Amino acid sequence: MTLADSGFQSRIISSDGYWPEPPDIFSFSTLREIERCPNQWMLRRAQFPDIWNGHGYPDLPSLPALFGKVLHSTLETVIAALVECGCDDSSSPEAVDVLRTLGGFTAIITSTIAVIDSALESNPRSAHRAVGFVQGLGARTPELRRRAQAMLARTRLVSRRTERSPDTAAKVNSRPLGNGSHAEVLLRANEIGWVGRVDLLTLDDDACQIVDYKTGAEHETHREQVRVYALLWSLDETRNPNGRLATELVVAYPDRDEHVEAPDEAELQAIRANVETRTVAARGELAQRPPHATPRLETCPLCPVRHLCESYWSLLAETAPPTSIAPVDGFGDFELIVSERNGPRSWLCRSTGQVSEHDAEQILVFAPDQQLGLEPGSKVRLLNGRFHPDPEEQTVTVTVGEASEIYTLRS
Repeated sequence: MTLADSGFQSRIISSDGYWPEPPDIFSFSTLREIERCPNQWMLRRAQFPDIWNGHGYPDLPSLPALFGKVLHSTLETVIAALVECGCDDSSSPEAVDVLRTLGGFTAIITSTIAVIDSALESNPRSAHRAVGFVQGLGARTPELRRRAQAMLARTRLVSRRTERSPDTAAKVNSRPLGNGSHAEVLLRANEIGWVGRVDLLTLDDDACQIVDYKTGAEHETHREQVRVYALLWSLDETRNPNGRLATELVVAYPDRDEHVEAPDEAELQAIRANVETRTVAARGELAQRPPHATPRLETCPLCPVRHLCESYWSLLAETAPPTSIAPVDGFGDFELIVSERNGPRSWLCRSTGQVSEHDAEQILVFAPDQQLGLEPGSKVRLLNGRFHPDPEEQTVTVTVGEASEIYTLRS
């Protein structure tokens, strides 16, 4: 398919794009996202040349997600350095020397935040919030340090006794793994076209432990993911030419470790069959144009490309609860037609559907700290607006905050 053949038109002004090709190689996160919503996967990876030159649609960061990213990156840096120096105890004098060389946890965290700051500045959806995000992360540096130290203290390391070579990473990644701890191991299962990156893999004569670090809330898919890693390890003919099986699987959360039963050969075959079947189905979903969408009110409000998804807005129009009887203020998404300007920072609007005819007759959009420049007669989609219903006046005030976004629709 040529680039011209893959083009599509969005209802959002200046948001036309080009569909991506399906992935050549699958991973656990790739499969999960496609199964959750093929349309979301495609939109997030499509090209949008009128918006920016970056890959995919600009992502929409949040402070909790950035917090987890900094924590995971800090652990990755420290564990990789400890493993490379042959430390087998994170509290040993040797480990203390390694941390001192790195500048300590605070310096690592600060450096990671600086890298994130650069990415935020180059993202058209987050540049205006970059300072706030960086300040928020900086204020949580002590918490980040405590969590990283706690997770590291529970980590078991085994020194690699083999001589270390100054070869390139590519050469190192093409060798079988020997006894010891290995950080950030890329596993390739060419037979099924899958890859996976293991945070920490430790081998000794009788055991193989796979550890996956999770910095957020617990989820059932985490256990499934680490068992898939056991499958990829068993199928990686380069890193594991003897076909050793994983004997211990660990999902490491900030406050505890969850030990997952390692699959035996029969279970690995069942996991493989399941993965292959689901991969074929996922490829079939991505072949559709436009891709299939699976809108759900429980999950769509977290989707970073929901303003581009017509299925979501149709669902919202059909099923949104009456805002005039909402017991408390909340946040929501609105498709509106701008009627007229009401004041220096407010506009009177009417809904295109998700507020019912028995509901609010007018919606007042209020932007206390922003110049929106809304034009009467234009149709817009407002994301993450805080709404304040007034049942007596049959109006709803929607306040535009720092996290809100407004997109203008084609006439």
